Amino acid sequence: MPSRTAAVRGLAFAVAAFATVVAAAQSAPKPSTPSPPASTEAPAATVPFDRQSVEINAAARSALDTLAQVLTSQGVHQVELLGYATGDDADEARKLALVRTLAVRMYLIDQGVRARIEVAAQAASAKSGGVKERVDVMTP
Repeated sequence: MPSRTAAVRGLAFAVAAFATVVAAAQSAPKPSTPSPPASTEAPAATVPFDRQSVEINAAARSALDTLAQVLTSQGVHQVELLGYATGDDADEARKLALVRTLAVRMYLIDQGVRARIEVAAQAASAKSGGVKERVDVMTP
C-alpha cells in the first residue's frame, strides 16, 4: 500500500503544480496580436473579393483549384493566407478580412490541401484606398 499512497501523493502534487501553471498563465497580461509579417515575396495567388463580400468567384475558384493541385503535388507543408478588407469601422473590416481568409482556407482544404494553413487579417480605412479587397496565398 505505501507505493499506492506515494503514487496518489505524486499525482496530487502534479495536479497542484499544473493548476499553479494554469493560474499563472491566465493572470499573465495578454500579448497584443501581432501584425502579419510584411513579406517581400510575391503571393502564390491572390483571390480578389467584391467590397463587403466573402464569396469566392468562379475565376478565383478555378485559380485555387490549380493552386491546390500544385501545393499537393509539391508536398507543401505550410501556407499563409493574408486577408485584407476596407471599411469605415476597422473592427468590422478586420472581421470581414478574417471571414474571407477562412473561406479560402476551407476551399483549399476541400480541394485536398493537407498543409498547415495559417490565417491573418488586416483592415484599412475605406478612405485610404491603398488596400485592395483580397486574400493573398503565401507559401514560405
